[in-house]
Amino acid sequence: MAWAATGQMTLSGQWSTSVQFLPSVSLTKNLLTLSTEVAGFKVGGTAEFYGTSYVWQTFSVKGTFGPVELYSELLFGPLGPAFLYTWGYGKLTLAGLDVLAYTAYVSPAVPPGPSGGAVLVASLREPLPIRLEAGFGAQLAAFTIFTGPYSKTFDVDPFPGGLQFTYLSISASKIPFCCGINVDMGLRFTKTEGFESLTLKLAAIPLCCGVSLDAKVSYTPTLKSVEVTPKWAGIKGCLGVYGDAVYVGNVWQGIALYGLKVRCEIADCKYLEVLHAFNVTMLEQQLEEDIFQATEFEYLKLGFCGPGCCGGKYTLTITAYFQPMGSLFGLRRLKAEAAIPVFTNFTLDLLMEVVVGSTPTLALGWTFAF
Repeated sequence: MAWAATGQMTLSGQWSTSVQFLPSVSLTKNLLTLSTEVAGFKVGGTAEFYGTSYVWQTFSVKGTFGPVELYSELLFGPLGPAFLYTWGYGKLTLAGLDVLAYTAYVSPAVPPGPSGGAVLVASLREPLPIRLEAGFGAQLAAFTIFTGPYSKTFDVDPFPGGLQFTYLSISASKIPFCCGINVDMGLRFTKTEGFESLTLKLAAIPLCCGVSLDAKVSYTPTLKSVEVTPKWAGIKGCLGVYGDAVYVGNVWQGIALYGLKVRCEIADCKYLEVLHAFNVTMLEQQLEEDIFQATEFEYLKLGFCGPGCCGGKYTLTITAYFQPMGSLFGLRRLKAEAAIPVFTNFTLDLLMEVVVGSTPTLALGWTFAF
């Protein structure tokens, strides 16, 4: 939905908010996004308030200039106030080839800035999907900016800066191997370290009786990790095994297991998931997620969904976190999240968390698109 502002200009956007009711009442989040179209370009911005603080303000422009698709985004910190960061890209699609150029710059207001650079990406779609990525003072990696307890993450890291060659990454997918098995491969070199990583993924390795195996092996100068996912024909679900190859010198000694994940699809978007950590620190490092708190080492998650109002779909996840000992079965924390469409373009969000022996937290919010 959009509404006329002046003349033929129209505004559209989204309003999201969250109010905490337990243990006390407070406004925790308030986001307002507005956008309009000017000369064929979509121009917009998002104001983000947390508590009573005006924390982030972004402005963005997206459109096409001839055959080139363009996007640019600016981030400001009103608490400073200061300009903090900008990034953008230009994309050109040719016959069977996509060429992208990313740029990013972080201001002196974000230590150790200022810094900026560019990344060039060329992707060949046929006959074999091949991707080349070269960084010149920047890289395609998560870059997080902090303001007090708040953070915001972007896809382009502007360090080390200087428009100098930084790294080269080459990847190819669906490489025929044998027996119907395809291999995905990724290789990365950096200017300072030389070889940095090698990743190999093998899909649908046949075993027997309808059982197959997906495997991912990653090599770096300091880490060799293995992820194995068995699959059974006719059964929706998967088992993920996370670990690392153990070497003494150059002699392979075995595999260190960091964790196991079992996920079973009960029905369409209804699932049961269990994650067990043998080594919490190494598992979270391999998954690149902050999952557990305190002494937790395992969770049990149930996911549900179903038809909601006005053609929408509700979602509900309930997660129980466990510790080695303590309360019933070691249960330490219970978390429930729900999103329920109430009207057209209006969704109600619910978050509740209970830590055994502590006061529960409850937050209620909504998202309204217009």
